Amino acid sequence: MWPEPFRIGPLTFSLYGFFVALGVGAALALTARTAPQRNLLAGTIRDFCFWMILVGLVGARLAYVIFNWSEFSSRLADIPAYWRGGLMFQGGLAGALLASPFFLRRYGLKFWPVADVLAPSLALGQAIGRLGCFSVGCCYGHPATLNQKLAVIFPPVSLAPPGLLLWPTQLMESGGLVFLTLILLIALRSPVLFWRHLGRTAALYLAGAGGLRLVLESFRGDFRGELLFFNWPPTTVAAAATAGVGLFLLAWRRSAGINF
Repeated sequence: MWPEPFRIGPLTFSLYGFFVALGVGAALALTARTAPQRNLLAGTIRDFCFWMILVGLVGARLAYVIFNWSEFSSRLADIPAYWRGGLMFQGGLAGALLASPFFLRRYGLKFWPVADVLAPSLALGQAIGRLGCFSVGCCYGHPATLNQKLAVIFPPVSLAPPGLLLWPTQLMESGGLVFLTLILLIALRSPVLFWRHLGRTAALYLAGAGGLRLVLESFRGDFRGELLFFNWPPTTVAAAATAGVGLFLLAWRRSAGINF
């Protein structure tokens, strides 16, 4: 792990920012390859994704700051410093969804074909981005008392408690998202189950990513905001809502028999 940023002249670099950028680049590259499967032009979808990424990063950072306001209320200058750790993916997804109608109209795109193409790319980008979380020690797990062979120890410069055997929840989620990416790529190409039903690949992503996160929330040991419904932190509520929406869309598609 190498959480501390280094400088080259006026530029500051950190592994967290590097993995976020790598995840964005990998997601864009995968989107360009899968776009033809929904009859989308790679150039058009890349332009659309550029704006969605910008909006998503702002939304992800704002959501993290809002739910961890006690951390930033006395340090307002640190709000833009996302490279130190602190992006809430669900906030980025919500921000991108809210902004998507404007940019869809601008580029003449339809929502569900775009959502299907973006689903595996989002999962891949998340998987790589989670390595950034591991590099700085944010989103760390509870002490691993049952199976210490799977545990990790973070250094003192990390955001995680040093010297303790903790569940590597960042790596666990990253591995699960890589597996989900493969499933979504198969679903996107399936001529029987998914090709004829626009939106089902996107719904499968929501159900899979939300469900994975909901399971891993029970392994998390970091502070994730003040408790909300059912005494759950905001990240658990967001994961449950994401999985619920995905399952609803999958069930609706199965019963309605109508293309999105």
